[in-house]
Amino acid sequence: MKTKNIIWGLILVLIGVMFILKNLDIIYFSWYSLWRLWPLLLVLIGVTILPVKDGIKVVLTIIVLIAAAFFLISFPNFHNWNDDRSINNSRDRIDDKDPQDIDQRIFEAYDSTINEADLIFDAAAGNFKIGQSTDELFEFDREGNLGRYTYSIKDLGTKREIRIELEEGRIIRTDLRNKVTMKLNTNPVWDIKVDVGAANIELDLSSFKIRKLEIDGGASSINIRLGTLQAESKIKINSGASSIDIKVPREFACEVNTSTVLSSKDLEGFNKVGNGTYVTPDFSDKTKNIVIEVEAAVSSLNVERY
Repeated sequence: MKTKNIIWGLILVLIGVMFILKNLDIIYFSWYSLWRLWPLLLVLIGVTILPVKDGIKVVLTIIVLIAAAFFLISFPNFHNWNDDRSINNSRDRIDDKDPQDIDQRIFEAYDSTINEADLIFDAAAGNFKIGQSTDELFEFDREGNLGRYTYSIKDLGTKREIRIELEEGRIIRTDLRNKVTMKLNTNPVWDIKVDVGAANIELDLSSFKIRKLEIDGGASSINIRLGTLQAESKIKINSGASSIDIKVPREFACEVNTSTVLSSKDLEGFNKVGNGTYVTPDFSDKTKNIVIEVEAAVSSLNVERY
């Protein structure tokens, strides 16, 4: 048996056991603390390529995983700050004695001259959903205790660039709650970039013209549904330990390019044409196409035609 399979198997076993114990209230750790440990994936990948004996690699992996589990359990309310001044001046400070939810609604009016829009969203961790349409350019509703989101919009003539991100200087001392729902206008052509940590992402984009979608995530569950309103779409996903499900319209040709360390793939109806490259049988014959690129460490990938 290959050493890398043993190592990634140990990782999956530990992650599964930790979540079972958390769900049974035997141990506690916050999603935010887990998200902060994403560089651990780089350490583990480095262990697999060290020029040492396989037994040593396995031992090193076990030590790293035990240290990570100890950190999560011993410091369940690990918090984040920029410096002492940002702690003292933060209006959104949250502590155990005064837990505070911050509910927000942000929107921008739609101008009929707008035909393109860029959405850049630094989401952090939590639950995120895009699906419904709106007469505004966009609507953003959230509830939770992660901190306060800020937004800026840049007028580029017939194009708008929307940027949404968390304020700096936030503190989290309670269990993470962060739920975001967004609505988009159906008229512009959208380029969307989402940067997330440990998250559950549900994107029903079938009602929108999606030219480009980029997701940079940590340990995430990602569900995407694409529609037929844009002739060419490009999807790029870069993630750690993730479950990825993508639905694409059957009348579109589709190409999937994968680069993964350890993953399962379900690509029914696709033909393998190269190392990590899969296409639908009619890819070269159709002018409407979707290109998907996935780079992941430990993942489950399912692309379904509907």
